[in-house]
Amino acid sequence: MAWQYHRRLSPVKAISFDLDDTLYENVPVMKRAEQHVAQFIAQKWPQTSAFDVKAWRALRDQVAAEDAELASNMTALRLATLEKGLSQCGVNNAEQGAKEAMEVFLVARNEVDIDAEVHAMLASLAAKYPLVAVSNGNADIHRIGLGDYFVGAFQPSDEHRGKPYSDLFQAAFDHLELKHPSEMLHIGDHPISDVFGALSFGAQAVWYSPNDSLQTPVWLPHASIQDVRQLDHILPS
Repeated sequence: MAWQYHRRLSPVKAISFDLDDTLYENVPVMKRAEQHVAQFIAQKWPQTSAFDVKAWRALRDQVAAEDAELASNMTALRLATLEKGLSQCGVNNAEQGAKEAMEVFLVARNEVDIDAEVHAMLASLAAKYPLVAVSNGNADIHRIGLGDYFVGAFQPSDEHRGKPYSDLFQAAFDHLELKHPSEMLHIGDHPISDVFGALSFGAQAVWYSPNDSLQTPVWLPHASIQDVRQLDHILPS
């Protein structure tokens, strides 16, 4: 297990966590969910049967490239993608169909297995700090079994843009009633959404980088870790 300090950590009064690919591996979850919803759509609307998972992903990337703010809101992005794909395939009332398909997707995407050691780490931290979830995705902390550890969860909405915009960090900061953004420490895997986003807001940042050799990222966090369980070791006393 390795970790690396890049700059001095100031005293921490609250901790925010990214969810996907930080507290659990999200790639296999998304692959299953996307396959599940693609099969549902093909069965429900046979005229879409040629639109496979690869085609849906390509369309999502296209929609994201056209709107940076939409790309930071994974729920809105997926809804827009579903509606556009259904419409292109000639499905009547594509907007309602997209909402129906999205509900099917959300059931599958919240079927997440989380290591017992992560549960133990969150329980330990929650006894010392208020914890919040700050995520661009659509995982539900209660449906995935983490609701008991967090005092709040913040995701993109009509009012709040996703990371790296500061909206979600500001909402978490206000909820926590902190005096200065630096009192909040954010942990996440993405060097832009999480590290750059947190630093731009004025929070402290820890970069979770499990598969890298802990090289210094472009946006310098306060520390880098390869295992979230290392947080207990690096947090200032």
